[in-house]
Amino acid sequence: MKISAVDQSPIFSNSNADDAIKETRELAKYCDSLGLNRFWLAEHHGSSSFAGCSPEILIPSLASQTDSIRVGSGGVMLMHYSPYKVAENFRLLESLFPDRIDLGLGRAPGSDGYQAGALAYGSKTTGPEFFTTKMNDLKSFLEGSVSSTQSFESVNVTPGLGEIPEVWLLVSSRQGAEYAAHFGLPMSLAYFIDPSCADLADVYRDNFQPSIFTKEPRVSLGVFSICADTDKEAEKLSLSAAAWRQNSQKGIFGSFPTLREAKESINGDLVETNDNRTFVGSSQSIRQKIQPLLDKVKPEELKIITICEPFSARVRSYDLINQSFSLN
Repeated sequence: MKISAVDQSPIFSNSNADDAIKETRELAKYCDSLGLNRFWLAEHHGSSSFAGCSPEILIPSLASQTDSIRVGSGGVMLMHYSPYKVAENFRLLESLFPDRIDLGLGRAPGSDGYQAGALAYGSKTTGPEFFTTKMNDLKSFLEGSVSSTQSFESVNVTPGLGEIPEVWLLVSSRQGAEYAAHFGLPMSLAYFIDPSCADLADVYRDNFQPSIFTKEPRVSLGVFSICADTDKEAEKLSLSAAAWRQNSQKGIFGSFPTLREAKESINGDLVETNDNRTFVGSSQSIRQKIQPLLDKVKPEELKIITICEPFSARVRSYDLINQSFSLN
């Protein structure tokens, strides 16, 4: 089982966006030293919770400071952007860092309506109904074939610019799984967003069509997990994310509370009654907790999101999870 990291550059109340990006950089270097397979960067806009607004800018910075870990987007929200520009950006990145770049694509806006409007800036092709067209165009631009969009028939990516990076589709719905199967894309299931997406692995595999992206179906699974030396310590560390989630459900969006603030604002038993999107425990128990989900989905890779503070505990969590799955 390959282990990878997904980082959303979380902002805590005792820090700011600059600090969050610095921690992302340090976390990427540490994950590289652990031998993790990938390090993916999320895209959020206008958020006081997450600082990562531009994966394509962060990717070359992190790739240049690491040695072997794959670095990619988790993901670029294609609805906002020109497929042509996305193709050139990631072909260029692949040219700079051969065999180390991933283009993870998302279908969600990653923002509210105001930020989405600012990103669109007059474009009339930003709705979800345009995803199929944009994906077809992106495929054409990446592989160097003629676009199916008539006005783009003479458009080419800069000749000789890099190879095709690994392209993945982030999925949390049945329609997403059907898109991934139709376009022959590797599928990254976002269990941390919607646990019901675990049922979609069979849908994807049953309908998969080989493509330039992959000849066989490939599935990775993204979960939220916090691991510590003891179950009690892991449960304590999870309070910050649990309090943030509780506030979000009330429509209160802001930075993540520190552990001390979280203890003051919520009940200590919230973690025990929390939804089943999270996996919290010691290094001895975390694999046992995740294993039934792995048996169901049968992914080739497990992607971990960990949000807790202090940063040293977050780093330690990735180390412990990696150790747990490295044991026979």
